[in-house]
Amino acid sequence: MQNEYEESFYYDKSGSTGDAVAGEVIGAGIGLGVGGISMILAAMTFLFCRFDLLSSGLLAAVFYVITCRQGWGNSVYFCGIAGIILISMILQHSFKAARIVYGIFTCVVASLLGTVFLGYDSKWKMYLIMLACFSGTALWGVVSWNSIIDHQDRN
Repeated sequence: MQNEYEESFYYDKSGSTGDAVAGEVIGAGIGLGVGGISMILAAMTFLFCRFDLLSSGLLAAVFYVITCRQGWGNSVYFCGIAGIILISMILQHSFKAARIVYGIFTCVVASLLGTVFLGYDSKWKMYLIMLACFSGTALWGVVSWNSIIDHQDRN
């Protein structure tokens, strides 16, 4: 009798292996989720510090959106996007007027995307969202460019 009890106690645990695997899967999922969120936050922090790269990337994205139905090869898009980003970065770091033009472009794109992502139910709310996004992006650009220029002056 004792042997039957011990055998059933130790060997009849059919769910224990499944529970361990489920726990590992849940742990891996949480780890991947936290890792993904951390990557997104790190990218946002990087773009927050590098407004020039964000402006150049937005211009490259506009190029892609406008030409995506042309049927060009991936290499054409890659070269075009890389060229736009490179030329934009050179212009922004060489000329103050280019910084202003790219900054206004970025503010306009941010105000348009703000209404898309936040939504609105009236024209008044749409204009308010656009104003807030434009103002926030403009402030962000000024702070970012001041830190970029200060960093270049130190080196």
